[in-house]
Amino acid sequence: MGRPKKFSLEAIGKNVLAVFLGLTLALVALEILLRVFQPVEYRVRGNKITLTPYKNYIFKNNKIEKLDKVIYVSRNPMGFRGEPVSKDFGQSLTILTVGGSTTECIHISDGKTWPDILADRLKRRFKALWLNNAGIDGHSTFGHLVLLEDYLIQLKPKVVAFLLGANDQYLKDYGALDRKYLKKPAATSWQALVDRLTWHSEAANYGVNLYRYALARRAGLVHADIDFARLKTIDVPDDRLKALLETHRGHYLKPYAQRLQKLIDLARGHGIEPVFITQPMIYGSVIDPVSGADLGRVDIGGISGKAAWEVLKLYNEVTAQVAAQNRVLAIDLANEMPKTSRYFYDTFHFTNEGCQAVAEVIFQHLAPFLAKKFPDYAIEVQGAGKPGATDMGGDKVVKGPGVRGPAPAGGGL
Repeated sequence: MGRPKKFSLEAIGKNVLAVFLGLTLALVALEILLRVFQPVEYRVRGNKITLTPYKNYIFKNNKIEKLDKVIYVSRNPMGFRGEPVSKDFGQSLTILTVGGSTTECIHISDGKTWPDILADRLKRRFKALWLNNAGIDGHSTFGHLVLLEDYLIQLKPKVVAFLLGANDQYLKDYGALDRKYLKKPAATSWQALVDRLTWHSEAANYGVNLYRYALARRAGLVHADIDFARLKTIDVPDDRLKALLETHRGHYLKPYAQRLQKLIDLARGHGIEPVFITQPMIYGSVIDPVSGADLGRVDIGGISGKAAWEVLKLYNEVTAQVAAQNRVLAIDLANEMPKTSRYFYDTFHFTNEGCQAVAEVIFQHLAPFLAKKFPDYAIEVQGAGKPGATDMGGDKVVKGPGVRGPAPAGGGL
């Protein structure tokens, strides 16, 4: 046998240098590739939002059966979904909807999202009405604050309607995240370094956004095609559910309320009237009329549907409380939206029919509010304003807990 080779410090140094140079070249090549070709569009870079105007997309859908096979999405010159800003913007009744994926509706074609349908409904009741969808997939109240500061207070619409709650669950320390998302990071913090890297490096930006996606996926906030009838079941003991709710009360709800208050103060401080909309989900202590699944006992990430709904209810209650304290209109979509897989294709996201139901619930509350606050824009409609009335001849959405029906019918939605 030959004598074993001796590894000198020089040889080790050469190997380390070779590995370092190889990794550096690989990162440089990746950086160049991502600057030339971007397989995924990310609109959050570091602690800022980058809107993408004049974009048109065609998605071929082969995964989610309840949605269109071909999905058309377009963004106007501002980077929002909806008609461009008109020359008489300042004299119009201007509204923006802000939220995460359940507002943006990225898997719903133009004209079929709930903001699109809501705009069509409102135009029958108000003249010179302009409504845009400024939702951004994944955004929480932190992102809403940045969007408001960076874009919306300059645009200055008359009303901003926020659909809130889902993406704020489990968010950690208010101070640290607030500094990050409101562009006030500590100068020597790790997060400040990450933010600077994402502004100067496409590879770093992709890495950070992929990490955020992984966190969202773990929390069940990404889009998925769920067969509710095939979901496993689980029962969460009362003591575990109580502990889970206390965790949210003790760590997350107060910071959430502070962020809601900041949204109100920032909006009203610039002449914008905020409207809050609570976040619905399919799960709760009801039976899905379509699949027959017990939506309270389905297993979603180790907790039951009932437990998930009880957690979200805490955030919705805070949304309603902060709104009441500030005399802000709060639309309780969470409790008025029917819990049925006819309207949801996963935990939070709406089908085409679901968007119709969402628009109708919001319309029934928003229209009287707008008519009272902006009477000069109102168009008199016979029978409008009565409880449950519509100006379309469609069936109303019946309010109350559990499964309700039917959704508004007819071509108006």
